[in-house]
Amino acid sequence: MAGCLPVWHHDAMNALLHFHTMLPDSETPPEWIHLLPAGVFRGADGRGPYRLENPDALIRHSMEIEHGKILLDENHITDHAAKHGGSAPAMAWIVELQSRADGIWGRADWTKAGDDVWEKKSYRGLSPAFATNTDGVVTRIARASLTNLPNLTLTHLHTQSENAGMNPDDIARLLGLPQGSTESDIRAALGRAGSALTLHSQVTELTGLPASTSTDALVTGLRAKQETVSTHAQQQIDGLKKQLGEVRERASQAWLETAGKRKVISEDLGKELLTLHSQNPDTAEMIVNGLVDVPKNVTMHSRGASKIQPTAGSGGVASDLSSAMDDALGLTEKK
Repeated sequence: MAGCLPVWHHDAMNALLHFHTMLPDSETPPEWIHLLPAGVFRGADGRGPYRLENPDALIRHSMEIEHGKILLDENHITDHAAKHGGSAPAMAWIVELQSRADGIWGRADWTKAGDDVWEKKSYRGLSPAFATNTDGVVTRIARASLTNLPNLTLTHLHTQSENAGMNPDDIARLLGLPQGSTESDIRAALGRAGSALTLHSQVTELTGLPASTSTDALVTGLRAKQETVSTHAQQQIDGLKKQLGEVRERASQAWLETAGKRKVISEDLGKELLTLHSQNPDTAEMIVNGLVDVPKNVTMHSRGASKIQPTAGSGGVASDLSSAMDDALGLTEKK
């Protein structure tokens, strides 16, 4: 478009581009002006594509670089004055930037010169100047100018209470709010929507899913991942339970072998005590303590927590044990 070539900023990293958009037809200058559209955009002359990413970071960086006041002049006179000298008065100062559903908006504090120009209806458009990196991502909003060569198609706010050229009730409905919601309610809902988009982006990155994944597909993916994690966790729990059971079984076996050396424990009773000890050691110990002691002149040990046999030096096989115990207890019938 003739007379609307980008002006290059003396910055080794970023090129400063000027685009243009129509201004509202009103008696007084608008408090809020639309500076950049959301998402991916091009100029009417085909330049681009450019992308608006991380609006909050862009706002912080732009306001920090410009010390909290972004210049609004006329016809990019500031750039010409920087090259050739001359006056470059401000028509307004953009003292606040906001991220909204349709892009970046700026609150303009108009000067007397700006009010006079607006009253004369000297300009019909606005040209925001911004810098991008090599990938086309907008990195800074540098300034804006009044112009008669509009290039970007943007919406506008005539006053602070109007909402991006849309009926507030329509915006509320799209956000799931009841009809008649206040501007504060709508702004809060827009903030939550922005947070939700950020969360969606972070979750898709963590799960390895594409950023374009729908919410339903993302929830399905998270559930599948949760089920996989739960199955693995249950397998670990089952393995630990099995190990614990084996430890308890070995402990009960060792206890029964020790008890069989001091108390007379039958094979059947030994099996019952083994099971009981794994569940209630105190009760098993109490039962064993009530059993008959092994005679002092008989040495005994248990094998496998079930059989009670004499040692190799105790005088014979299991059948001799009964006789030895009878003799020790005085139960042998004398001939």
